[in-house]
Amino acid sequence: MATHLHARSRLTFLWLGILLVTATAVLLQQLRPEPDGAAADDAEVDVASIDMQGEMMGKLTVAAKSFAPTLHSSQLLSNASLLEKGTVTDQLAYAVLVGAVEDWNVGAERARDIVLDETAADAISARVLRDDVVAALEERASGTAGSVSDETLARIESKLGFFARLLGTDATDEATALLAVVVVIGLWYFTVFVCGIIALVVLGAFALNGKVIPRFEPAPTTNASLVLGETFLLWITAFLACTVGAAVLSETFGEAIGSTGSLSLSILAMALSLVVLAYPLRRGLAFSELQRLIGLHKGDGVIKESLYGIVCYLSAVPILVVGLVIFWVLTMLSEFLFGKPPTPSHPAVEMLRGAGTMEVVLLFVLASVTAPIVEEIGFRGMLYGHLRSITTPQIRLASMLVAALVSSFIFAVIHPQGVLFVPALGGLAVGFCLYREVRGSLIAPMVAHGINNAVTLALGVTLMS
Repeated sequence: MATHLHARSRLTFLWLGILLVTATAVLLQQLRPEPDGAAADDAEVDVASIDMQGEMMGKLTVAAKSFAPTLHSSQLLSNASLLEKGTVTDQLAYAVLVGAVEDWNVGAERARDIVLDETAADAISARVLRDDVVAALEERASGTAGSVSDETLARIESKLGFFARLLGTDATDEATALLAVVVVIGLWYFTVFVCGIIALVVLGAFALNGKVIPRFEPAPTTNASLVLGETFLLWITAFLACTVGAAVLSETFGEAIGSTGSLSLSILAMALSLVVLAYPLRRGLAFSELQRLIGLHKGDGVIKESLYGIVCYLSAVPILVVGLVIFWVLTMLSEFLFGKPPTPSHPAVEMLRGAGTMEVVLLFVLASVTAPIVEEIGFRGMLYGHLRSITTPQIRLASMLVAALVSSFIFAVIHPQGVLFVPALGGLAVGFCLYREVRGSLIAPMVAHGINNAVTLALGVTLMS
């Protein structure tokens, strides 16, 4: 009886700790500085640079005009309606777009009509930017484009990017190139989605007729399952402390170490968090037993398990799509109730803007190698293994469902894309959990995680190039 009560107490304190650290991680994400182009505080005028989403809206609108010149301007501009309701920078970009798609005089009038809060801290810089854009629009309207000084265009481009180039020259080729990239991306994800549906159907059929036997094995004792959970708590605490420490060092010595130094610190911080794997060894678990419990073994061989990782990625994409649909619904609801929510963003993708070759290489190492290895050990190894072992492990389907949903929620909510994006990231994580269950080894989820992050970064590099 005493042993049972002790185990229950350990479990209670363990999950209080996990919830506390998760809440702390979410709070720290809320305190993260907003990226350029994000919504500013109501007391300030936002003159940050236009974000990637805004530039994409503009380019696709211009490309649509070149491919469908008979479409009415209102139909074309509806693609960029979010800019019309956005920040001062967004509204100026929209005015330029109106000029390019409809009439330069109309665009100039729209820019002049943008109301600024003259009491705000950045009102002067906002007014200068607005005056620059109005002057450039008026010159396009008068047919004297090219008389705007290079300095003025450079100031506008530092804030409006593509929209400044639209003022200076015909930027249709740039817009058309983006449209071609978007079409290729769409075909890629459509193909992956269809293959993923097929993979899920085949996996389900094989599981029903016994041709696929899940290889996950829960912890054999209550103590072992609790040690897994305690190791996860130590890991997520260390992970949070190391990443915050790396961010503080980067902020303090940013000028000295540069972007490459900051990224190297992030990679090192992630790797250092795995020192907590010494804890279960100190609690009496043999290293071979720990490897089995968290899936840190080669399964049927690295090559075969890596091939399953490709299938795991394909299978996870349809679940991701379901999460994206939920995200879209939540976004529409949030916008209706509270106004436009912030656009989901990740520091790794934000760093691609203006990144050099070495920074891009380090970003790929961080996102596609280090993060998949470390996070899969933490979430699909320790946490999933712990949850599967304490939640009706005899009823595999129910236990797997609870473990997948809970671990995936925690995985998603500590990521910086925002609370509304949790269903999408959680859906992806559920796909990783599925193959953790089926294969036993972490190799397949690690490979799938790495592929997903590499594809995302590659798309970012392509869209920003």
